[in-house]
Amino acid sequence: MGLAIATSVLWLNGDRLAFYVRQKGDLVRLEDSGSSLFDLETSGVDTSTPARMELIQALCMEYGVLLDIDEAQFQTDWLPADSVGVAAIRFLSFLTRLQDLTFTTKERTAKTFRDDLISALKKEFGDEATITTGEAPIPALAYYTVDIVIKHRDGRTAAIFPGIGEQKALEAILFAKEIELKKISGIVPFLIIEEAGSKISKQTKAKALNSELAMAAWDGGERDVLDKVRRRLEPLAA
Repeated sequence: MGLAIATSVLWLNGDRLAFYVRQKGDLVRLEDSGSSLFDLETSGVDTSTPARMELIQALCMEYGVLLDIDEAQFQTDWLPADSVGVAAIRFLSFLTRLQDLTFTTKERTAKTFRDDLISALKKEFGDEATITTGEAPIPALAYYTVDIVIKHRDGRTAAIFPGIGEQKALEAILFAKEIELKKISGIVPFLIIEEAGSKISKQTKAKALNSELAMAAWDGGERDVLDKVRRRLEPLAA
């Protein structure tokens, strides 16, 4: 691979980001480790989609980087050895921007899941319930804002938290605990997660399972989730 250059930047796997300088006479070329594409994929970036690859290629063009598809390696062209300093800074900037794609993907995944969930719930219950978002369903607990509130026409309310992360799961657990302690009836707290995109720790999942929360996995079957919400809403229905 050539001479390794270690940086203070942390890469996706938690190690310090490093790249390599290969020399050929008076020319040098900068190369990544050859695992960057794989690391992106394991972090949730789908490089098989044309749109995602177009974005990666656009970054390559912006920073003068080439992608060797056969070797799955990012590299510069051969450059004069005396320009390696400036080239190294640009190459590091490129790799950092490349890493940022994972954050964009996670944010988009979370937003898509939430939007899909809201859309499915409105389609399922829109004719028999009032569905709102970002509402505090219990006046006495006005400081608890719930992502999705389904107020069934026959009395019961589902308070749904999309489990898109650790904080949201903890909010759902606390909300369910408040309902239990205050003996509030007619409210069903739900935590609906998407396993593929959620970043909820095992400890928090265990707390949720042991709480009064009703839980469901969106990627375990959307129809099953909707049916479960319906079953929890219907006991008070006529």
